[in-house]
Amino acid sequence: MKLDDWQRIEKIVSWAGLSVNAFALNIGLGRSENLYRIRRGDNGISKELARAIAARYPEINPAWILTGEGDMFVGGSSERNAIPVYDVDAAFLAVTDVMPQPSHMISLPRVADVSFAAITTCRDMEPDIPCGATLLLSKTSPDRIVPGYVYMVATSVGAFLRTVRKCDDGKLLLVASAAGFGDMEVSAADIKKIFAVRGYIRYNF
Repeated sequence: MKLDDWQRIEKIVSWAGLSVNAFALNIGLGRSENLYRIRRGDNGISKELARAIAARYPEINPAWILTGEGDMFVGGSSERNAIPVYDVDAAFLAVTDVMPQPSHMISLPRVADVSFAAITTCRDMEPDIPCGATLLLSKTSPDRIVPGYVYMVATSVGAFLRTVRKCDDGKLLLVASAAGFGDMEVSAADIKKIFAVRGYIRYNF
C-alpha cells in the first residue's frame, strides 16, 4: 500500500528513533511546524525537504520520500542495522540503567549487533582508540569475552575502556594502552555490564 506524505515522514521519523521536533532539527529545519503542516494536509513533501532528509540519511531513497514509489531504502532492503548514537560519554551509558534519547541514528555497512554508539572521553586506550572517537559498542557477557579484545567494562566503581585478558586465577586483567593508566584485576562477579568495542568512528573537521 502506498503511503501518503505524512505517513512517509512518520515512518522515517520512527526509523530514526527521534521525536518529530528532534527530527526536524536533525535535518536542518528551524522548526517542526513545516512537518506538522504536512500532517494537517496543508503542504506536501517538497523537493527541498526530500533532499534535506536524504542528505542526513543517505540510506533512504529520495525518490521514495518524494513520491512513495519504490523502496524506502537505497538498494531495496528494508532491513538496515540502525544504530542509535548518543552525544554522551560511553562510560556513563555503560553504567546507567535508563538510556537517554539518542541524538540520531546511523547505518553502517558490515557492522552487525551494535547496541549503540557513543563518544569516549577517556585517554586510557590512546593511541589505539583516540579520545573523542565514537565507539561502536555491543552488549555481551563475561563468559563471551575474547581475550585480547577491547571492551567497555562497567563495575561497581565505574566503567573502564580496556583490553581484557584472562589471569591464571580466573580473574580478568583490564589493560590500558596509554602510559600512566594502571591495569586492574576484576572478577566476573564484579562486572555489572560489559560491551565489546566493534570499532570506532573518528571525525576529522
